[in-house]
Amino acid sequence: MNGNRIAFWGITYRQLGWVLLLYGVSILFYDMALSISQRVWAKQTLGAYFVSELPRILLDYSFKLLLTAPFWYLLFVRLAHWPLMRRVMLHIALLPLFVTVWQLLYYATSDALGIGRLQGDGQVWDTYIGALFYLVQFGIFHAYAYYRDFQRQREREAQLRELALKSELSALKAQLNPHFLYNVFNTISASVPPAQEHTREMLAELSDMFRYQLQAARSETVTVEEEIDFVRKYLALEKARFGNRLQVSIDVADETLNLRMPPMLLQPLVENSVKHGIAPLIEGGRVSVRIRRQGGQLQVEVADTGVGLTEKPLNGQGGVGLANTRLRLEKMYGTTVRLLPNEPQGARAEFDMPVLG
Repeated sequence: MNGNRIAFWGITYRQLGWVLLLYGVSILFYDMALSISQRVWAKQTLGAYFVSELPRILLDYSFKLLLTAPFWYLLFVRLAHWPLMRRVMLHIALLPLFVTVWQLLYYATSDALGIGRLQGDGQVWDTYIGALFYLVQFGIFHAYAYYRDFQRQREREAQLRELALKSELSALKAQLNPHFLYNVFNTISASVPPAQEHTREMLAELSDMFRYQLQAARSETVTVEEEIDFVRKYLALEKARFGNRLQVSIDVADETLNLRMPPMLLQPLVENSVKHGIAPLIEGGRVSVRIRRQGGQLQVEVADTGVGLTEKPLNGQGGVGLANTRLRLEKMYGTTVRLLPNEPQGARAEFDMPVLG
């Protein structure tokens, strides 16, 4: 069995194995310590006392393990987005709850089964050892989670450096073509007769697009307004090709225009909507771009009224542009493009990213 396969709640079989090993070692040492401490007045041999205490200790730690599972799920799954210090402070309330519930279950069961347990003032040792074990195991869990997150962060940084290097090399290789092309476009535009003003405008927009792509290759971020302006130009050229078959709607909140985002994130999504959503339909359709700010998140949505997800490559990895957008979002912000059906028809691609001032 692959140790990295998920058993439940995001726990892998390997991690589950380590937890069971921790409990096994704890049971062994607790039983040994108890047997050695009792040997002065115990009427049985050390080995016999060890065996006789084992059922009670197994019952004890079984309830500890049973209670640990929901506590772990709360701290490391449901509240994983909380800062580490805030989760650590939560143990002030969780520790007494853990010990109290464990004692109630353990005492009631051991009394019902007739298995011996500490009585009277001796119960303080159950409270002390139970609390100590809680602190030790969750200390180990927090240390492991911190180490795992640190390793993942290092891997993300390494992948981002590799991606940045590849992008830089690609930009250097392609640098001559954009310079040459948009200079040629400007030359052609200048030679177009005034009567063909629409053609001149299209050439100018195409030239601006190449200029923006070259600028984007050198910049880590651009303003939302700059990115939307590029998308407008792209859709204007596509509309010249599709005519009335392509309708465009761009709805960007004014408060987001001066915020920043990585360049060339929207164009691959818009291109997929046009190419795989609208183009196959004789009657065409509408492409909509919407950007809003919600607290500390920038919410981006590209929707179309095309053929929908079932026939579009957005269901898989999509083309190179879309795959690159996904990869950049995952490595930079830990988010991704969500692909959903659009109502009443078509598909919707959306993602969130932190607000960059």
